[in-house]
Amino acid sequence: MMTEKTALSSHTAVTIKKNYTQLESWPKKGYFPGTRKGYFLETVVVVSVSICLCGLIGNGVIFWFLCTRIKRTRFTIYIFNLVAADLAVLVYYILVFILFVTPFYVDLYFSRIMENIYSFVYNSSIYFLTAISTERCLMVFIPTRYQHQRPKHLSKIVCAILWALSCLVSLVVYIPCYPRFLSSHSEGSFYCDAATVFEMTINLFIFLPVMFFTTLILFVRVQKNGKQSCSEKFDITVIVMVFLFFIFASSVRIIDAIAYWDQRLDAPIPFLLSLLFDSIKSSANPFVYLFVGNWKRKKIQEPNHIFLENALKYKENMTEPPQIDQKQASRHPRPQT
Repeated sequence: MMTEKTALSSHTAVTIKKNYTQLESWPKKGYFPGTRKGYFLETVVVVSVSICLCGLIGNGVIFWFLCTRIKRTRFTIYIFNLVAADLAVLVYYILVFILFVTPFYVDLYFSRIMENIYSFVYNSSIYFLTAISTERCLMVFIPTRYQHQRPKHLSKIVCAILWALSCLVSLVVYIPCYPRFLSSHSEGSFYCDAATVFEMTINLFIFLPVMFFTTLILFVRVQKNGKQSCSEKFDITVIVMVFLFFIFASSVRIIDAIAYWDQRLDAPIPFLLSLLFDSIKSSANPFVYLFVGNWKRKKIQEPNHIFLENALKYKENMTEPPQIDQKQASRHPRPQT
């Protein structure tokens, strides 16, 4: 049975139906007079499903290009894992919406497994985006040390660590909070509250600040350089992705964190907006690649995957070689050995 005090990011069909019941009383309370019951929820569901389907197609195309057409680099490995996480989130939401519009009974165990998988892949997407912005910032501002001291397979190692960390965080929240959802009591346990605080600390106070400040540094660099280059194009891709994330994802996560402790915010409107904003966040990145990759593109008749290569293109060596005066070189030729 669903309790009033839900765990962070527990977006399931059960919760949607609970909010639908609350929405039915809105006209009786004087809100939106003359509107049909549940009209707002139905509109949000229809819009969210449309966005999820577009995002599923877009991320599927990007996933295919990364597997077959795009050369593997240190950053395309991060993008590949980010796309995989976004695909899993979109599949989760589509299943949730299908369960909402169908009369099938949602088993509680299946619901909790879905929520745990959602938490796992959603946290992973946050971690991968943070890793992209952080490594790009290090690559730009300490290029010499970065080039010489960076391990060859660092991207794969970091991705594996981030998947494991996301799994650990999800299990830490899932195990102590799971028994609470099997009872009709809404009393929270100390271990569940501690686990939720642990997840909030990892996401809101470690990864999000790192993502914000590294992206802010990249933004300042792009503004100072002025003239666009291939390396700045990738910086623009990272900046836009992080900007959309903070608009559509982090704001909802902060509201969810506050609502966990203040039940007055645990209402239908914040929940429905979280559904809509999460759908937009997980669906937006392919359109960012398309927009940035085609920006100031000279050749129109090119393979379809070129826009993705342009959006993810960067300079391997950020240090420019010294310029040699051609006249001096001709006056002082190299001695032959």
